[in-house]
Amino acid sequence: MTRAVGNFKRKYFALGDLPVVLLVLSAFVLGLIMLFSGRGDDNLVAVVSVRGEVYSEISLAQVAEPYDLTVEGDESVVLHISSDGVEFVSSDCPDKLCVNTGLLTRSGQSAVCLPARVSVKLVSETGAPSDAPDAVAG
Repeated sequence: MTRAVGNFKRKYFALGDLPVVLLVLSAFVLGLIMLFSGRGDDNLVAVVSVRGEVYSEISLAQVAEPYDLTVEGDESVVLHISSDGVEFVSSDCPDKLCVNTGLLTRSGQSAVCLPARVSVKLVSETGAPSDAPDAVAG
């Protein structure tokens, strides 16, 4: 016995769902705006450490011309320092994970080359805690 299935059209959204969808979409856009609006920390200091000891502290606000800093750790690494931020540009280590970290631009961000035992962390010059989202807490 064959049962006839009616000509049903599946509705994905009802008219009453529109306010909820708009509310969720506006909350998402507002969250993105809040996340990226505080990107310009003016008083950042790059703290470069080798084997856990501070190697150099560089105020990014005082960097007039970008330059490369070669750091000799267990392996040699090259950091690109500019007023916009700091990044690993090359390393003698085999995996090059540090090079793929990208540009550090906000207080609290850090990058490490484990084979070279070289780390870079951006901190606020004023010592105030960063209001940037945390990777764990959000």
